[in-house]
Amino acid sequence: MAYVTSRKNRDGQVTSYQVKWRLGGGREAPQQTERFDPDVEGLAAAEIFCKAVNEAGQQWPAGWVKGHGYIEPSASTEERYRFRYFARTSIENRTGIEEHYRQACFRDLERWINPTFGECDVRSTEHFSSDTVRAWVRMLEQTLVHKGQAPKKGQPKQRKMSPKTIRNLHGLLSSILQEAVTAEPPLRARNPCERTRLPRADDDGADGGEDIEFLTPDEVDGIISCMELRSDQLLATVKYGTGMRWSEITCLAPVCLVDWNTAKPSIRVKRAWKRDGHSGYYIGAPKSKRGRRTVRVSFTVVAAIDELGGADEEQPDRLYFTGGQGQRLHYSTFYDRWQRAVRRAKAEGLLPKHKNPTPHDLRHSHAAVLISEGRGLTYVQRRLGHESIKTTSDTYGHLLPEADDDAMDAIERSLGRGPAAEAAEEQTASRDRVYAVVFPGGHVEAFWDPGDASAVAKQWPLDHPEVDDDVRVEVLSTDWWRRQQTDGLKGVRQGMPGRRQLWVGSALYMTDGTEFSTGVDLERVAARWAWEWEERYGVDGAMAEVWHLPGPMMLTQAVVYGSDREQVREAFVRARSEAVARCGNHPGGARKGGHVAPVDGDGER
Repeated sequence: MAYVTSRKNRDGQVTSYQVKWRLGGGREAPQQTERFDPDVEGLAAAEIFCKAVNEAGQQWPAGWVKGHGYIEPSASTEERYRFRYFARTSIENRTGIEEHYRQACFRDLERWINPTFGECDVRSTEHFSSDTVRAWVRMLEQTLVHKGQAPKKGQPKQRKMSPKTIRNLHGLLSSILQEAVTAEPPLRARNPCERTRLPRADDDGADGGEDIEFLTPDEVDGIISCMELRSDQLLATVKYGTGMRWSEITCLAPVCLVDWNTAKPSIRVKRAWKRDGHSGYYIGAPKSKRGRRTVRVSFTVVAAIDELGGADEEQPDRLYFTGGQGQRLHYSTFYDRWQRAVRRAKAEGLLPKHKNPTPHDLRHSHAAVLISEGRGLTYVQRRLGHESIKTTSDTYGHLLPEADDDAMDAIERSLGRGPAAEAAEEQTASRDRVYAVVFPGGHVEAFWDPGDASAVAKQWPLDHPEVDDDVRVEVLSTDWWRRQQTDGLKGVRQGMPGRRQLWVGSALYMTDGTEFSTGVDLERVAARWAWEWEERYGVDGAMAEVWHLPGPMMLTQAVVYGSDREQVREAFVRARSEAVARCGNHPGGARKGGHVAPVDGDGER
């Protein structure tokens, strides 16, 4: 129930009378107050107002404006123009919005807007003016809220409402009043919200705000290494490698993989978890139209997805990342484990003490890497799925100066092009070091970027488990490399080489036709990777090879490989039969016999 109380100064004199009540009468509802003058008339007005509040069900009386009184008493007789009714009708009739967003608007109206404007007339220039809207925004700036769920014990930590939240609430009010402006016939001449100066969105970093933490690649690796669950490590790897949102990455399934067995694998971001407005979730489209996008991924991301099951044709909708019972992975569940890894990384010196990253900062750090490598904001916008380039610019625009050096090098190279500048261009692009990857057997591939060389040196042995020898990276001077190569620096790679998935079958037989197992030979057709400098890389269809291996064991080997799984399977059956038929004719000794026969699409040699 509403009641009247007095406020006094140090001398005991009444400075004002106040009416206090809880909005709607709820015990936890926001407290409301209205002030009256400290005289007899003020006390009488307070008592009348208190009675009106009680009669209105602990709501602001119709036609009353906080701090002004009954500006337009007749407003109470036209319910459809009362803001509370007009706003709810506006939101209920909106099309093209999700039910979760609609329910969120209703909650914001009841908690933050209706207490001030709920009983006002949307037509009134006194109820809704630049002054009343600015006063409301000023009140929001002074409002203390707590972030997230309240703790089970103790009081929640309070902080001022963030500029972003204030902007969202102001935008909701503005959209409702704009409908009054555009109504037929118009109910207002203009929208008073247009002249409100709002707090800057980039002021969020102060006093408990929401700073973005940009992590370096080494810091990301440090946090991932401190995670206890392998599935969490893979999730963080994919999230950092793609920049996908939480709702998108937890919807990731084999159906999202595109060109997975080629040199240019991608992920089609076409699904995301959505709230249904009734505390539940469903799989729907991403956040916006631009959120539906295709993202190229690196070999490390491919390896992580393959470890989770890869391109599973039998279960295309199987989620890669789930909770303990196979259900949707809740953010809070992963967040708790993430925080433990962050604390462990700090304790081990892998992360600076002042950084407090969230899982979402992996997305920000992904964008930062792209910008530091010279990628433009438009590219980052499309890769992250931002609807507006302004969002990308506001969030990451300050990082652009870090890309200036690379940009200036690129501009200088482009300005220097011409018949007389060819030699100078080669020298400028060469830098002073070449990073050479040395493979078993002596094959060498050279790279300008040490990161590319390192990635290839790590991935190649994973693609060739049958090879025991190590792959190493050697750092060589540019001058030395140029002198050793017939084509100078032209063969040094500017980026990652092509890599393609093939289907391979391999089997060994002794002279009596008994199958011999080494532990690494394949008894069935399986996926294997080939790099562009390898002989098998360009094979289409299927290719069969049967030969006698040298050595005292006198083994005969059958190998089939190609891009078409079914053709490789059929050819493998025939190649094994041929190997069994020929194994008794092994010439023995050191001489190597062999037979290589291509297999066409129909399996005919």
